[in-house]
Amino acid sequence: MPVAATARRGYAVAHYDPDSLTFSLPARSAPLVKAASGDIFLGLDLAAHRLIRHRRQIAGWRRAGASINLVVYDLLPLQRPDWFPESTGRNFRGWIKVLMRHADRAICISEQVARDLHDMLQTAPAMSLNRIEIGVMPLSGAIEQSSPTMGMSAEEDAALAQLNGQKMVLVVGTIEPRKGHDSLIAAMEHLWQIDPTAPWLVVVGRPGWRTESLQAHMRELARRQPRFLWLDSATDEVLTAIYARASLVAVPSRGEGYGLPVAEALRHGCKVLARDLPVLRELERPGLYFFTDEAPTALAARLVEILHHPDPAPFVGAGWDDSARALLRALKLVDA
Repeated sequence: MPVAATARRGYAVAHYDPDSLTFSLPARSAPLVKAASGDIFLGLDLAAHRLIRHRRQIAGWRRAGASINLVVYDLLPLQRPDWFPESTGRNFRGWIKVLMRHADRAICISEQVARDLHDMLQTAPAMSLNRIEIGVMPLSGAIEQSSPTMGMSAEEDAALAQLNGQKMVLVVGTIEPRKGHDSLIAAMEHLWQIDPTAPWLVVVGRPGWRTESLQAHMRELARRQPRFLWLDSATDEVLTAIYARASLVAVPSRGEGYGLPVAEALRHGCKVLARDLPVLRELERPGLYFFTDEAPTALAARLVEILHHPDPAPFVGAGWDDSARALLRALKLVDA
């Protein structure tokens, strides 16, 4: 059964609408969930600030014999706190403490995150109090199997029409320090300087944090560079249409827990040029290329090189049903 908590109230039963795949918060009068031996709590979302507030409820469930299982998407707020707001790092540190003290199992979204967590736990003092099993549940790039957001504005429709038949580099992700938009934009600006007919650059991503000067530069670039487009509120419908038009998907991210844009792009039959991160090597297959030098001239040359490679065949890969089965295996609810 789905459960949810608010800032002031602990976990209670939430209402789930299977038609829209959405949840509504429990009523204020709803009784708090009481667990018993054999029950399983699965924390699917990070919700760091919630779990910290209700750690006593979690601890009580475990004392009653319930199994506490938390999904770990990455450890980046611990590894690179400079990439995140201070509140994110503070809440994440508290969440990790709850995991170390009360979780029976951590389910990671990639082998790399599992290795990072294992290494961290080996040096954590709290490990003397608790032994945590680590499982892996890879994600999927199947947008169509999720609950895709729909809708397209007149401006977005016009932008898509403008992109028809054009060479275009696409980058997907919130504008935040770790995503590396700055290095890609610098490389594309270099290309535009030496070749006015160089490919378009389309950015799909909401404004994030600690990138105010970059965002200002992007807005100014959108005004003066006709081959630059920033869509900051695109739905999955719009994103899917842009994937279909992309000549190359760039993933300049400096840190990932899985690499969802890589999986999505390969599923759409797009070439991908990604920063050479160990976690992205887990997704390696024909059509996925890597770069190591982010200097504008070097990255620009690598972009031009990969643009000339043939497009790969669409890679269906794992679907969300496969992710669900991996989750059930990690929870020991089905045979491995």
